[in-house]
Amino acid sequence: MGKNDKKKGEQFDKFHIENSVYYTRVPDWYKNREVYKPLNTKVLLAFIPGTIQEIQVKVGDIVESGDRLMILEAMKMNNEFKALVGGKIKSIYVKEGDMVRKNQRIIDFE
Repeated sequence: MGKNDKKKGEQFDKFHIENSVYYTRVPDWYKNREVYKPLNTKVLLAFIPGTIQEIQVKVGDIVESGDRLMILEAMKMNNEFKALVGGKIKSIYVKEGDMVRKNQRIIDFE
């Protein structure tokens, strides 16, 4: 990019790859995107909004990976929550009949 290639007032971001410098326009949606966070296996979040129908564990229970924890009804379908990893149930934040929203914290594991 030469000096005359920039339009007046236009902002370019500079980045380096190996020994070269590049200028580019980075859109606002990219700059403001949510940064990737790895999955926290110690916290179970609701993956869909719905109503808790049945809870099959209690605080202090030890579960194995794949064990059924509870059933959530959403859009007239029963969805099972299963343990991603084995561990001990530390906290349960809902009770049967509660309505939950997407990404609401449901269970914590130790």
